[in-house]
Amino acid sequence: MTIENIPKDIRRKPSQHAYVLLGYLSTTQLEHITNKAARRRTVGNLFHTCMAGILEPLKTAGLEGCAMAGGDGVVRRIHPICACFVADYPEQVLTVGVKTGECPGCTVHRDELGEFGVSGGNHFRDISKILDALEVLDDSNDYSSFALTCAGLSVKPLAEPFWKGLPFTNIYQAITPDVLYQLYQDVFKHLVSWIKTAFGEDEMDARCRRLPPNHNVHHFLNGIGCLSRICGQEHDQISRIILGLIIDIPLPEGRSPVRLICAVRAILDFIHLAQYPVHTTVTLQSLNDALWLFHDNKEIFVDLEICTTFNLPKLHFLTHYTHLITVFGTTDNYNMEYTERLHIDFAKDAYQATNHRDKYPQMTLWLERHEKIQRHVEYMKWHLEPPIAPRAKFYP
Repeated sequence: MTIENIPKDIRRKPSQHAYVLLGYLSTTQLEHITNKAARRRTVGNLFHTCMAGILEPLKTAGLEGCAMAGGDGVVRRIHPICACFVADYPEQVLTVGVKTGECPGCTVHRDELGEFGVSGGNHFRDISKILDALEVLDDSNDYSSFALTCAGLSVKPLAEPFWKGLPFTNIYQAITPDVLYQLYQDVFKHLVSWIKTAFGEDEMDARCRRLPPNHNVHHFLNGIGCLSRICGQEHDQISRIILGLIIDIPLPEGRSPVRLICAVRAILDFIHLAQYPVHTTVTLQSLNDALWLFHDNKEIFVDLEICTTFNLPKLHFLTHYTHLITVFGTTDNYNMEYTERLHIDFAKDAYQATNHRDKYPQMTLWLERHEKIQRHVEYMKWHLEPPIAPRAKFYP
């Protein structure tokens, strides 16, 4: 967890400890439950039960407020709420309770996700109706009617979602964009696979090897066709050279590559525009224009028989970027790259410090002691630093 009033240049550095670990979630798959549907429902309810216990203090603090010292040392009364939920797509689906293959935020039908500007794309789910549907189980204790009511709203029959009692929280509008998993690890990953199919891996690899070494650009000596389990950083490096690789390759059967190049350039423009540290109305309009340009030229992949549909939830979620950036700020405020990096500090290093038996109590104790040491080190740095001399005043 982190708080919004920390400057993002501090939040982006894991060494600054702007994130704190609240707890470890259960990873059990409940294999003793033989019915797969019942097992999925139970695993989902277990996740929400764990999250509800972790976030229980937010209910009272959000309503009644609590005292918190700011960066200037002044203690103020604030009302903390759950404003953003940063997660990858499987966790988003698990959190909001929609089915896999649907948008976690809006009401667009799963068969219309590939369309740009479709009705409902900017209409987020009505949380008041969903909360009323979740109350059906408490009022009637009839699970069949409860399941039918939830199905009518395209949500799963969750018993007690953790966001049900959080004050001033709309979980369907709290889902944030994610540069790492949405853009690089999904949309751009699909684009690269389509390009390989269109031009052939051999030609792509040959051109990759012929590229001259350059500063700040990784040189793929063996090409990109042999890569497996590509990380986000490697996709970032590929995005810097992919347009130069395909700029003059002819398509099969003498087809013109203009539409394909326009589609690739549009996605690259969107990816890099979405990572701007500062946005204006002009840059947000350029973001929408890039997405419109891709949808205007995407049919080239259908004509080449590379894919048949664009109903991808993460590709559809790009239509929400402009609105969510306007509400929550630039994407470097909530990129999952930072929290993924913290898995090393909070999970892997803590696990290595145990004897691998009864690991969770040992991990939490190790983390508690580690945080105390960090706080003491910061206090000693503050205590030993020389006082700041007052500025001299000059009068005319």
